[in-house]
Amino acid sequence: MAVDTNEEFDDLHSLQRSTILRVYNYYRILISFLFLYLFSDENFREFVGNANPELFQDTIIIYLSANILIGLALPLFISDKFISKAAPSFVILTADIIALSLLMAASGGVASGLGNFLIFTVAFGGGLIYGRISTVLPAIAFILTIYTEFYLFFLDANELQSFFQAGILGIVYFVANIFFQTLSQQLRRRETEVFTLEQINQLVVEQIGTGVVVASHDGIIKLINAAGRDLLFPGTRELRENTELPRSLRTRIKDGHTHKQTFTFHVEDDSPDLLATYSKVSSPDPQLDTLVFIEDSTLVQQQAQQLKLAALGRLSASIAHEIRNPLGAISHAAQLLGESEKLDRGDLRLSEIIQTHCIRLNNVVENVLQMSRRKNAELKTIHLNEWINGFISEFKAGFPESADITVEIPDQLTTQLRFDPLHLSQILGNLCQNGLRYSKKKTGEAKLTIRAGVESEVPFIDVMDYGDGVTEDLIPNLFEPFYTTEVTGTGLGLYLSKELCEANNARLSYSNREGSRFRISFVQRPTQQFIHDTAER
Repeated sequence: MAVDTNEEFDDLHSLQRSTILRVYNYYRILISFLFLYLFSDENFREFVGNANPELFQDTIIIYLSANILIGLALPLFISDKFISKAAPSFVILTADIIALSLLMAASGGVASGLGNFLIFTVAFGGGLIYGRISTVLPAIAFILTIYTEFYLFFLDANELQSFFQAGILGIVYFVANIFFQTLSQQLRRRETEVFTLEQINQLVVEQIGTGVVVASHDGIIKLINAAGRDLLFPGTRELRENTELPRSLRTRIKDGHTHKQTFTFHVEDDSPDLLATYSKVSSPDPQLDTLVFIEDSTLVQQQAQQLKLAALGRLSASIAHEIRNPLGAISHAAQLLGESEKLDRGDLRLSEIIQTHCIRLNNVVENVLQMSRRKNAELKTIHLNEWINGFISEFKAGFPESADITVEIPDQLTTQLRFDPLHLSQILGNLCQNGLRYSKKKTGEAKLTIRAGVESEVPFIDVMDYGDGVTEDLIPNLFEPFYTTEVTGTGLGLYLSKELCEANNARLSYSNREGSRFRISFVQRPTQQFIHDTAER
């Protein structure tokens, strides 16, 4: 990671230096045309090329041609990485200093004012080249300026005052170079700090377990970390451009307000519940982006489950003392009363009713106590294919009547799950008993179908019966405790099954779209291999 980060920073810095060099080359071409224009105009001949017109003409033509060739070669034939090195910049700047010094000599020395253009050259050198080699540029410019004045002095083309001007101009060369070199180093250090902080922020965002998503006002994802991608798009390594947020999340955000809000949602019907916290990003743009934090609510649900179990434990202790003992006395008294020979048929029937309801109430108490005594899930690795076949054999052996159970599973299903086997047996046993009972009530035969597979990267087990199913208005209450449509039911079977699923990071749901179907979704995202060749067993 560190190597990649350094290379990325070096590439960014190389791009910046090559861009500066290109801009500087445009400046060179511009002043070349400017000098050529001034030299061609008779009105400006006294300012440029007046001391040696031939030298000025030859120098400016060669200088302009070289600048144009370099300007064409930089973007077409020379890579940014090569341009960003110190050597090419040093050669180009040294050539500029020599060319400008010749133009200055041909125009009468520092008195012509062309020496001021050398200030920009050495200043660019301070920004492009670091270290002692950068200070060589103003030294070369100063030496050539002094040499030019000596040359013109021997030709009696200047005065002694020109040497003072050349000295002042040499000091300016060094000051400009050192100033821009210091400024460039400070900017580079600041850039390094900003880049490092950006990399740290990216690493932190990528490593945290909370999903982080930045989306536009219309739900297009602009930024998402690995955790957010795994939670919202499980099994997807890379998102396509202009990928939208899941509809359930996008709708909630669109209907919400700009201030911070938290809510739960799930991407698919069988996907785990997710906890989303979002707020609008402050921006002058009226179409604000949205920052969303996504968390898997499994941990929160487990904590709530522990609190619920603790409350049920206290409740069950109260039930054991306040209900069970008196209930046992009532049941025993009714049994003794029923054995009396003095009772007529009507009173005997009342005694049987009392005993029947005592048994039913005792079953309720037993279920509540069983639920309160339930220990935490002891997760073990389960091979789904083998486990289902073993369960069916054990269930049929213990079922009091003949049961026709059809199992539909893929040929080579090798999915492995982390689940408590006892809990899964209790859940599936309860669903199978209910399904066989309702199928027999409608068709006269105790039959059902068990189907297993993987859908949207989530393994599942379906239990489908052939009964009438549950009507839409009753589905919301299906998993509520003590809710039942049966006269003799306790209303705790499905509730207990749902609680056991949640204790093992799974979901229990019901659908009547394709017949009466209960689905156990193992939303724990296991590592799996799956071949989609379905066969009935």
